[in-house]
Amino acid sequence: MKHRYSISDYTENEFDKKDQECEQLLGKIKKLVADAENQSIVIIDGIKYPTSMLWRDVATTALELANYADWFDRYDQKNNSRKD
Repeated sequence: MKHRYSISDYTENEFDKKDQECEQLLGKIKKLVADAENQSIVIIDGIKYPTSMLWRDVATTALELANYADWFDRYDQKNNSRKD
């Protein structure tokens, strides 16, 4: 699978932006896990949902974080190859 990123996508500004987004996702996943561990029912706008909904959100957020980890790996590879 080829990625559609160009070298210009791996700038310091983009790194800072992705880093901030990743930090927000880390905070979100910590809150979701804590909520999922401590609740049997989730109430959103007066509607009851099973805790499994929170665990799905945990899984989805974890996949988003994995995508960020891949991006940071590619960023490191691109920037380290330019130094060689």
